[in-house]
Amino acid sequence: MTKGIIISGGWGTRLRPLTCTIPKSLIPVVNEPVIERQILLLKAVGIKDIILAVSVMSDVLKAYFGDGDKLGINIQYTDEKSPLGTAGAIKLAEDYIKDENFFMLNGDVILNFDFKEIIQAHARYKGLGVIASKVISDPSRYGVLIIDEDTNKITKFLEKTEYVPPKEMTISMPINAGVYLLEPEILTYIEPKKRVSIEKEVFPILADEGKLYYYPIPGIWKDIGKPEELLEGNIQLMNDIINNQKEKKENIIEENLKIEENVVINSPVAIGKNVVLKKNCKIGPNVIIGDNVHIGTYTEIKDTLIYNEAHISENVKCEKTIIADNCLIHDGVQLIGNNQNLVILSSYVEVMDNVKLVAPSKASLSVCHHDVVRLDVS
Repeated sequence: MTKGIIISGGWGTRLRPLTCTIPKSLIPVVNEPVIERQILLLKAVGIKDIILAVSVMSDVLKAYFGDGDKLGINIQYTDEKSPLGTAGAIKLAEDYIKDENFFMLNGDVILNFDFKEIIQAHARYKGLGVIASKVISDPSRYGVLIIDEDTNKITKFLEKTEYVPPKEMTISMPINAGVYLLEPEILTYIEPKKRVSIEKEVFPILADEGKLYYYPIPGIWKDIGKPEELLEGNIQLMNDIINNQKEKKENIIEENLKIEENVVINSPVAIGKNVVLKKNCKIGPNVIIGDNVHIGTYTEIKDTLIYNEAHISENVKCEKTIIADNCLIHDGVQLIGNNQNLVILSSYVEVMDNVKLVAPSKASLSVCHHDVVRLDVS
């Protein structure tokens, strides 16, 4: 039986301040941690044994998932005491995965497709591994796959800066999507107790040996490396879930929504459990609201991601904003982002009455956790 290993030990520095209080792999996407959605995709194809390769805030991840019983699976953990790289992380888990093929996933990508298709592709190709891929217009931030289109064999694996197209040139190419199905023989390519990158030091060798294949992802894929990508990814996944529901609905609404008169909901929105929408507020489009959130009267919210336990008071305006857990937004506050530049509030931020936070034209505006904002910023 195929197993799974998810690399979930990164610092998430590009997502700060959101990752100052929560591991990157527990960042919510449409009200579930990104790594939990990956675990459920593995479970959906019958995988019951999953290893989480943890490091940063490992105690938080272990407390959240435990032994996996609440998800109906078995979860084991490997702890990196010092950074071992992506290949070193799976070498550390060798005792768990040495006897059968296994999925390896980067725990910071949004996915929504049937993993059974990769299993079937791997069985056809009979190589040492299959790399799931997505074609994107700017591949310079990712590993690029040079493929034989007749066989789907990867002839070259170029990691990130090895392939940089000219600035004046826009070219769409298949990139490494951070989802692999690998044979245990790959472990023989990795030195033990050493920092090794599977992308830089293992995949190029396998490609040169003709043992690596490509699988084009048919569904949602989104890297959440930056806050604007996190917001975009939430919106994309929300739309994908809505469009693929068996019962056609315009929104995702969880249980115990308390909604007062004259509330306007502009689809699409996703609303978690035990949310209160007070009268005359306007929600949407492109809003994801977590559990136990209160939104006051005459408040208007669009293009925004809100984590659990936030309290948003009256006459508030939010646009292009990420509001993390347990934030308190007082009356009359305006949180206004623009284009790719967001207003980002980390956990437990309090914004006082009538404060206006506006993202500048060239950067996002971020507020660190537990801060109290008393003055306008723009």
